[in-house]
Amino acid sequence: MPLSLIGFLAGHVAAAVQRQAPPPKEPLVVAAARAVGVKRCLPMISAIAQRATAGATMQDIIVDWDRKVPDEAPFFSLTGLGNGTLRAALTIAAIPAPAGCAVLVERVSFAARDCASVAASDLAGFPSGQLIAGIMVYQNPKQAGETYSLISNNSGCLILRRQASLTWGE
Repeated sequence: MPLSLIGFLAGHVAAAVQRQAPPPKEPLVVAAARAVGVKRCLPMISAIAQRATAGATMQDIIVDWDRKVPDEAPFFSLTGLGNGTLRAALTIAAIPAPAGCAVLVERVSFAARDCASVAASDLAGFPSGQLIAGIMVYQNPKQAGETYSLISNNSGCLILRRQASLTWGE
């Protein structure tokens, strides 16, 4: 499906979800997943989104799903988040699996300071390794499958938090 059509369709879903007032403090992606018919992975999407969107005062989404069997196929979302002048992007790929749901979540944000200071203040004690020059990856020792990639650039540090699970329901 061409990208412009996906954007057009996603825009209609986002607009429809925004017209239906979600329950208080419910992330927009949860309301969208519910509206398109996702049920099996909805508790997982909700748990992830509650944590990942905390503090956001602005949200908008783009979603894609199998319109024929929404509860039996992957659900993909990109949520734009904002609070004041801060921005972040959150992606959730939720896939029904025999043991519950498989998921890949990525949250991208930016810090206007160097990556070494981000690592020292936020990731102290995390094992790390260099992916390539300028990109360090830190493993969360308390959460299997969760990594933080710090990507150095001239104006600060791009932070990619990634969590993958093949069996969320277990």
